[in-house]
Amino acid sequence: MDFVRGMKFATFMGVFATALLSANTTLAEESSQTMPPVHASQTGDSQQAVPAPYTDKPQWHQFYMIDDTNLDQVTVRGTQTMPMELMAPTELISAFARKVKVAVVNLLRWNQYNYDMPVPTEKYMRKLHFGRWINDPSDETCMNTRAKVLVRDSKGEITYRNGKTCVVEDGLWDDPYTNTEITSSRQIQIDHMVPLKNAYMSGAFNWDYKTRCLYANYMGLKEHLVSAEAHQNMSKGDSGPEGYLPPFEPGRCQYIRNWIAIKMIWRLTLNPEEAKAISDNIIKYNCKASDFVFTKDELDNQRNVITQNLNFCMINKR
Repeated sequence: MDFVRGMKFATFMGVFATALLSANTTLAEESSQTMPPVHASQTGDSQQAVPAPYTDKPQWHQFYMIDDTNLDQVTVRGTQTMPMELMAPTELISAFARKVKVAVVNLLRWNQYNYDMPVPTEKYMRKLHFGRWINDPSDETCMNTRAKVLVRDSKGEITYRNGKTCVVEDGLWDDPYTNTEITSSRQIQIDHMVPLKNAYMSGAFNWDYKTRCLYANYMGLKEHLVSAEAHQNMSKGDSGPEGYLPPFEPGRCQYIRNWIAIKMIWRLTLNPEEAKAISDNIIKYNCKASDFVFTKDELDNQRNVITQNLNFCMINKR
């Protein structure tokens, strides 16, 4: 989209207003002592393993969440309202020249909460809290989520292991973190843009199991699961932008944008260290402010897809 420039963006710690934009806006502050809503509440799903209690005291005494309620309006190029083949040349030109207003969430406008960032009652356990890669039998394949992401992201012909279309062997992938090509699936790990443990500590501990399992297997947004070079995924671990950025510098702005967008979609928190790293790196790498928006329509669509698929893991549990 050809977003107009000059949008006003909120500031974090006073840095965006002077170094990123000429706007004179500040972070909205929230004094409520009630935890902002999360996608789902804990329902006490029975599990085989019993996690150890989480006994650490809150590390952060304030935190942030992306403000997805105060929308901005941006101007974009219009699209045609009837099939192109039925339009006269002048109408076609007019359709694409027309400008329309679109409601967007400013990904750099955050609400600040001045009390302890909530912590879980249970220590994180990947399999217990988020489950595994799911194999959906309704799609008439034997591929699990990992295989489907590999197929989706390969720009070359796919081969499979042992002659069965279950486990991907080879293909051709562009690793966005190193800007290199990879041909063997053994060199790729599927990266959760916002890692599972990070999501857990940022609010997913309040979700029920089926919501967390859907998060682990979510393919409704391409940026949610990334075919990444294995060593990069291991280096990243559960770190946020304060602990990891891709070595390919031209991709860092997009990486940060995707990180914030996913935290917004799933209503996850940002801790102060994470938030400062985001603001510092946006300035350091001269990221375009106009890229840090997310349309309200797409946000609504994402949350509708999540709601409609909450039983995905339960249906395919086997």
